[in-house]
Amino acid sequence: MKKFLTLSLFLILLFSSSNAKINDSDKEKLVKCLGLYAAHSFLTQDKLSLENIEHSLGGKKFLIKYLQENGMDEDEINKKMIEITDKIYGQPFDEKGSKDCDTYVYNLIPGSKEKIDELGSNQY
Repeated sequence: MKKFLTLSLFLILLFSSSNAKINDSDKEKLVKCLGLYAAHSFLTQDKLSLENIEHSLGGKKFLIKYLQENGMDEDEINKKMIEITDKIYGQPFDEKGSKDCDTYVYNLIPGSKEKIDELGSNQY
């Protein structure tokens, strides 16, 4: 009986932590990064290197999927992304903002750097 209770407790903890949703603060920061990546993905090669454009596209694709997988509605993601992108669109590349987002995303989401790089490199 003791083994059963221990196993049950272990399984409950395992599944509750693996299915945990991200908190609202993290969602808000990730959506801001999503908007930044989206705005940068619209820049042309005369304003931004192809490598940075691809990275922005990869970051945008990754965060959309990640937010959906963590309980955020697709319409809500798109609405917020467009609001943020509209504020940033037309401005020059924000290198500091991009680096800050990269650092935040990479630290929050294990394996995100590799996945963003992979998604970005498959653009062209």
